Amino acid sequence: MREKFKNKRKEITIIFIVLVILIFFFSGFSMGKGFSKKDINGNTEVAKPILQVENGNSLEISNTNKKGTYEFKVKNYNEQGETTQVDMEYYIEILNDLENRGIILKLFKNEQEIEINKNKTEKFILAKNQMEEDNYKLEVTYDENKNTNMEDIINQLQIKVHSEQKQEVL
Repeated sequence: MREKFKNKRKEITIIFIVLVILIFFFSGFSMGKGFSKKDINGNTEVAKPILQVENGNSLEISNTNKKGTYEFKVKNYNEQGETTQVDMEYYIEILNDLENRGIILKLFKNEQEIEINKNKTEKFILAKNQMEEDNYKLEVTYDENKNTNMEDIINQLQIKVHSEQKQEVL
């Protein structure tokens, strides 16, 4: 009896497998792997960043004139009227090793005093595709009570504008 049951079960399994194969064969269903390839062509240009620094007159400080102002501009366009195509981020660094050596510096952006922290300003942004400029004034005051040669001070004072393209978030 057990043998009969085993044979019957085997027959049912074989019939089921044959039926499934026949159904797939007659239904037009096919199994396979497909592959497609698409070519995408693009025309891209590198964005043209523009950040110019326009210098003013040189700084004149003497024993009689102990305070001087140096003016400069940072702008995002050139003489041809072209503006930057990307947002530009920049900061100003005042290079000197004159701490406590007889010089006091104050920096103004568009007539508002801005903080200089470790000889650097915070970062500023000039927007793309519109003409913008920031006007700066650097006030330098000489303290004659400190025993520092004034020529050493003026020769060691440098202003650098560091800029980079601002990342666009997509």
